[in-house]
Amino acid sequence: MATAAGRCSPLFDRPDMSDLRIVLIGKNGSENRRVANTILGRAVFDSEAPYYLQQSSDRISGELEGRKITVFNPHLLQPNFPQGEIIDGVRDCVSLSAPGPHVFVLVLKYNNFTEDDRHQVKYVLNLFSYQAMKHTIVLTTEDVQHRSLFTSRNNSVHDLIKECGGGYLRFSTVSTGWRYEMFRRTEEILKKESIEFLICDNRPISQDDERERK
Repeated sequence: MATAAGRCSPLFDRPDMSDLRIVLIGKNGSENRRVANTILGRAVFDSEAPYYLQQSSDRISGELEGRKITVFNPHLLQPNFPQGEIIDGVRDCVSLSAPGPHVFVLVLKYNNFTEDDRHQVKYVLNLFSYQAMKHTIVLTTEDVQHRSLFTSRNNSVHDLIKECGGGYLRFSTVSTGWRYEMFRRTEEILKKESIEFLICDNRPISQDDERERK
């Protein structure tokens, strides 16, 4: 549903991140909302509500240290979601996040992520844009040590992190240093790609998309 285009400037130096748009992607709705609350610095999402009681694509804005932040939680990786609902959810999120998101944050638990999940993530992100992976940061939410993450045998997570332009961070509600690192990496991604944000446009589903989903 998207092109690979972003808005470029011939004099591009530093992206304007005073109005930051973040799209959360994850299997666990309550974990997504917990992350969103921590990003915004206040409890604005009900982390206990089941996903089917949520809107198709939640959007909550707040201000943190003079910066406006809008978090989108479109529930696109919920188990057994029909393809049509996923496509509609992407369309809703594209509309709500106009003119385009700055970064995608993939929320996952390292011990609950399979190769099928990796393909599903890539399928969903490709519906936004072929360039969406370059604008993605992986955020792990279980309490694991940095070293154990990369000595584990979960190659699906390792492979996904290698494909994501923002690498990975570890979530914590105690220390929010990861939040500022996320902002820094988002700025680095935008500078590297020489765009202000990612533009998402509707496009038909391709055979490559279908192969990722399978």
